[in-house]
Amino acid sequence: MLKDTFFDMHRFMTLCRKEMVESWKVNLLRMALMYGAMALLLSFIGYNTYSSSSISQMGAHAIQDSSLIAFVWFGFIFGCLSASFIMEKMKTKTSRLSALMIPATSFEKFFSRWVVFTVVFMLVFLIAFLLADYTRVLICMLSFPKIDTVGAVELKYLFTNNSAYFNIFHSVAQFLLFISGYLFLQSCFVLGSSIWPKNAFLKTFVAGLFLVITYSLLGVGFAKLLLADSHSFNSALDLSEETIASATSVCLACLALFNWTLAYFRFKETEIINRM
Repeated sequence: MLKDTFFDMHRFMTLCRKEMVESWKVNLLRMALMYGAMALLLSFIGYNTYSSSSISQMGAHAIQDSSLIAFVWFGFIFGCLSASFIMEKMKTKTSRLSALMIPATSFEKFFSRWVVFTVVFMLVFLIAFLLADYTRVLICMLSFPKIDTVGAVELKYLFTNNSAYFNIFHSVAQFLLFISGYLFLQSCFVLGSSIWPKNAFLKTFVAGLFLVITYSLLGVGFAKLLLADSHSFNSALDLSEETIASATSVCLACLALFNWTLAYFRFKETEIINRM
């Protein structure tokens, strides 16, 4: 009998460690595949950029631009792919019974897997991306020994307002909008994984496409409505683009929380033991 029927920190930490240790081979293979895909694409971009650039400094700037864009896109794609693995232990009857028989609450089981496949994933992704980028640097240095500007990507330029480099986020509001959008999109795949444990990524992408498009259109329509008549609207409500971005961020964050909650209750429905 469980002494704590909802959450116990020691039990939770044990579950997190169990999730990472028991599946270390699979997780290592996934990290290697993620690293390989990023290294291949970054090396291809770097080789083409330096071979077609007549000015080495322009090539260095172009690499920064392309690498930062690739970092964002890779984060979205692999983040959603990782989220779709949250309920992979519910695929078969044997693994499902094994997971449900673990002496822990439903919330602890769900939250531990959420932490591993979303929070821990971010650290793993960052390490894999940096390794892939250093691989690109090594290949470009060997291929173009006369170019002395070959270097690793500097992620600080995602935020730094420097005209010499491409920067994606010009303000805190834009950064928060990006984070909330990422969390929302990832939460859709978490929810999809709780509904379709088998082939969750493909099924969520196909079956959930209508839902994602609907949310996106509502967000874009809402923003266009607010910015339609800027003079009369701003004079009436005095809203800036940063205010609208902040409001959209809050809405997306609430939708992400809603999807995570639905996924938890969907997982809880599979519980086969009534705990006191």
